[in-house]
Amino acid sequence: MPPVTAADDPRLFVPDEPAGNGSAPPASPPAGRPGRRRRAPRRRPVPVLLAVDGNGLAHRAFHAVGGAEAPPGEALERVLAMLARIGAAVQPSGCVVGFDDPVRSLRRDRHPGYKAARPPKDDALVGFLDQLPGLLALLGLSVVVPDGLEADDVLGSAAALARRRGIAAALATGDQDAFALVAPTVQVFYLVTGARVQQVSPSWLRARYGVAPEAYPAFAALRGDASDCLPGIRGIGAVTAARLLAAYGDVDAALADPAGVARLLGPWVVEALVTQRATYELNRELMAIRDDVALEVAACNRPLERQRVLAVLEQHGASGLADRFLGSFAQLGRAAWRRAPGPA
Repeated sequence: MPPVTAADDPRLFVPDEPAGNGSAPPASPPAGRPGRRRRAPRRRPVPVLLAVDGNGLAHRAFHAVGGAEAPPGEALERVLAMLARIGAAVQPSGCVVGFDDPVRSLRRDRHPGYKAARPPKDDALVGFLDQLPGLLALLGLSVVVPDGLEADDVLGSAAALARRRGIAAALATGDQDAFALVAPTVQVFYLVTGARVQQVSPSWLRARYGVAPEAYPAFAALRGDASDCLPGIRGIGAVTAARLLAAYGDVDAALADPAGVARLLGPWVVEALVTQRATYELNRELMAIRDDVALEVAACNRPLERQRVLAVLEQHGASGLADRFLGSFAQLGRAAWRRAPGPA
């Protein structure tokens, strides 16, 4: 069976149905008044925090419409349409959009080669990325650009905030590093080429890469990430990395049993792990997603104002998306979050 996508099944994070045949039993009529049914109680909205990788969304929208050759405003319309699609699938009660710091990178300070070989961005894309955070904030969405950090650090912090508050999180990103955040209550929407969205779950990760979410950081560090200019361990590809982690769980356990690794995968794998340990550790450090970016719960939960959204979209020639956009985020602020002990 092919993997389910957000477009195929928008019913994410709905409450479990009653036991039995999967549907609630019909209500019994009140005594003495045969034939009259009680009105079913309204289901309370489910609290879900949606966090979106604004850079990933902008890049995919920009290139999907033809880049700098596209008519003015088309990339923005594509971003809003994709946001509306994700919002319609999740029906979030809270939302935050994260962007990379365009000026400074703590990861690049740590390792100058990080993303260094990427081609320069098109000037039109740079201008679009400069414009987009402010525009989304004008619409009423919470927008966070963390100093020296990236959009996925906002997503990691959103997942941590949701966990502390006892609610579900949905993360939309174009960065595979976020696969490490997948959990029973954390769904990842992976933004792939062609403006498609792949719904990532623990079972999808196991089927695709042969690892569970908790093993994904080690798997990625062994394999490397060409898009971030981070080479992997020479001699250990994705298949070997998955087999190693399936057998040992983590690299430290494998290094503690060199003879067993040699029997299972070959002596060259042991040699690669030992001689290139520094590369692995650097990859782990640079790929790790932060969870300490400050997020304001009130800002995430703020409902959108219809007139404000209409005015902003009309100003940018996208008023035709207003009803769809507002409908996708109609649940913002309507579901109470459960408070957990300690600071939010």
